[in-house]
Amino acid sequence: MKAKLTQYGERSVLIEDFEGYPFDWMGPIQEAFPEAMLRAGLESLMITFPSHGDHLAQLELALPNLLSSSETHSTKLIEIPTVYDGEDLELVASTLGISVPEVIRAHSEVLWVVKLIGFAPGFPYLVPVSGSTILDSIGRLETPRQKVPYGSVGIAAGMSCIYPQEMPGGWHLIGKTDVQLFDESKATPALLNLGDQVRFVEVSR
Repeated sequence: MKAKLTQYGERSVLIEDFEGYPFDWMGPIQEAFPEAMLRAGLESLMITFPSHGDHLAQLELALPNLLSSSETHSTKLIEIPTVYDGEDLELVASTLGISVPEVIRAHSEVLWVVKLIGFAPGFPYLVPVSGSTILDSIGRLETPRQKVPYGSVGIAAGMSCIYPQEMPGGWHLIGKTDVQLFDESKATPALLNLGDQVRFVEVSR
């Protein structure tokens, strides 16, 4: 499996331009290099080792044997009950030239996968499992909001998200869920993890 490897400093290697999702690579690499710390980006993976060494050469030798083309992401599916009443819902429909029900249908019929957890604890970046959607042309707001309510469901740049707590944000808001995404009192605080699949289910308030 082809990939671009770049040495970063004396202890890190950045992997880019590979097939599949970053999280598909994490398990096999972590198993082969248990001492390393892995950090996934939307399209990249950073591996940091505890000591200096020729880690680039080590990874170049190891990677061909770590993954096969049949590797797939997690099939764990989590349904998110969603009230589609977001304050940007009508704006999204108008921008796309479709009706509000069509926006809701386009979002809820997609099977999403958690590609990244970042920005805030438990904040998921969701992308369609396959293909694109009519929502892809919706970007971020020109001026981000100072406060986005907890549980808000947003879309931007072909992705979807759920705000795990009240915070600033620039995604277009199309709905809301009462599902708690992050609970620091639990042994596993985040509800969603890399590779989990998500389906939004429309419900009434």
